[in-house]
Amino acid sequence: MTHSPASEWSSAFLGELIARGVTDFVVSPGSRSQSLALAALEWERASEGIITVHVVIDERSAGFRALGLALETQRPAVCIATSGSAPLHYMPALAEARHAGVPMMVISADRPSELQGVGANQTTDQSALFGGIARTWNVEAPGGEAAPDLGPLAQEMLSEALAGAPVHLNVAFREPLSGTLATPVVMPPVVPLHFEARDGVSVELEPQPGTLVIAGHGATAKAEELAVSLGAALIAEVASGARFGPHLVLSYRDVLEGPLPTPIKRVIAIGRPTLSRGVWSVLSDSAIEHISMPMRGLEASNPTRDAHVVGDVVASRPATAGEKEEWVKPWVMAGRSAQQAALDHLLPPPPDLEGAVSEDPAIRNAFATAEMTVMRRRVSRWEMALALWEATWPHDRLVLGASRMIREADTIVGSKNIPVFANRGLSGIDGTISTARGIAHAASASGASGITRVLLGDLAFLHDVGSLLREPQVEHPSRVHLFVANDGGGSIFDGLEVAQSASTEDRDRVLFTPHDVDLEALAGAYGWAYLRVVSMGELTDALGRSDSHLIIDVGLDRA
Repeated sequence: MTHSPASEWSSAFLGELIARGVTDFVVSPGSRSQSLALAALEWERASEGIITVHVVIDERSAGFRALGLALETQRPAVCIATSGSAPLHYMPALAEARHAGVPMMVISADRPSELQGVGANQTTDQSALFGGIARTWNVEAPGGEAAPDLGPLAQEMLSEALAGAPVHLNVAFREPLSGTLATPVVMPPVVPLHFEARDGVSVELEPQPGTLVIAGHGATAKAEELAVSLGAALIAEVASGARFGPHLVLSYRDVLEGPLPTPIKRVIAIGRPTLSRGVWSVLSDSAIEHISMPMRGLEASNPTRDAHVVGDVVASRPATAGEKEEWVKPWVMAGRSAQQAALDHLLPPPPDLEGAVSEDPAIRNAFATAEMTVMRRRVSRWEMALALWEATWPHDRLVLGASRMIREADTIVGSKNIPVFANRGLSGIDGTISTARGIAHAASASGASGITRVLLGDLAFLHDVGSLLREPQVEHPSRVHLFVANDGGGSIFDGLEVAQSASTEDRDRVLFTPHDVDLEALAGAYGWAYLRVVSMGELTDALGRSDSHLIIDVGLDRA
């Protein structure tokens, strides 16, 4: 029997996290971190289903898996990595967490002091590995003495993480790097984790003509509630958590581009809007009164630099029906009109249903032909986004990858109170698949019975293709369907300034970045089911599939 201070310390510290409500550990393989990984497994066995260990080979993918788990559960998952370059791969996910206010915790194993600065293998300075992105706590290598009380350290780190700031624990270990525990682990009483209250002052506002609530990333249903109580029109981005309700302005881009229904005098930005230049222009207008409520951990939307940044907003009284008729109705009606015009342009007229039951064979044949024409038409980006939106319900999850498709969805989809996620902290395409898999796992563990559908571009898919890897012999009831908008490259750049400033050849090579990857072969290699979709009928059929892990390759025109 080998005694290892590394194992005793690891078991004790993870136990303190578990006692405070941590349930998920995302482990990547490595020698120096073996005591942490083995301790996580011991706690998983002892918990009888409360604790889950997720084994992910690539630390970059592991970081985004933890991010997805935290997005769904509202509590940090803990990433565990060995020393050297391994923990550096968490940086993209930590940076997203920092700018999105998502709780996240990383534990890296390190070499002890005697191996620092002497040319030892797999050794670098990990004492402040993530700079300003994540605060680091450094722990000296545990010795043979009894482990200190690790509860205060666990509590301090969790409190900071729950406030929306990712945290990093760097702990040195000496050999033996693992051993048999002196006493078996026993599940402690668990205190459920909860997010800290929003920072900042609470302000009380009087209903006022010309008030506009803008809900960005992280806004939640709070934005919709405030708009209704304050008698304000509501602009809600597709991933804001507030795209529903009687005050919602549909097709808000078109409404902002035209003559405004009524003058804007006061804007309340909740969360962090990121999807529209029209909204950013409103937020940048110094002639308007600006109030910014960034929500937990988010940076305030304050391009004028004179917004009143607050922790909460409440209405001094409910707006009257007359006030809503005057201030809100013009915006809502303008939005409905704009969206109907967009839908009329997008969707073909439906065939006359009376033709299906006509006694005239020619009329019935004409109906069948029209119906087939509708179903056989090629999928467009708008229709793809609309179809996924309409197929998603509260027991499902919808994850929108960054870049073009989230903007397409934001442009066309309607009002619906469903769980929508997107990595808009830094709006990167990296980690989309892994984030979605974390969300899906946590959702199914909580009892949600639906499908996690992911709408992403082909470049976002290829960027995170390693996250398709599944742990063998480990099954979970979660279902993940990846709808890949495959136009052969990054077509979002075709609509940006570079289209006028560079030659087609140069733009294609370094921005559009065409590829000829066989997505079906990738799906087979990683054990995912695969469908190729071109027509709307095929897309409709794909949305009815119930596979556990499915890739739907949707062929789109570049234009």
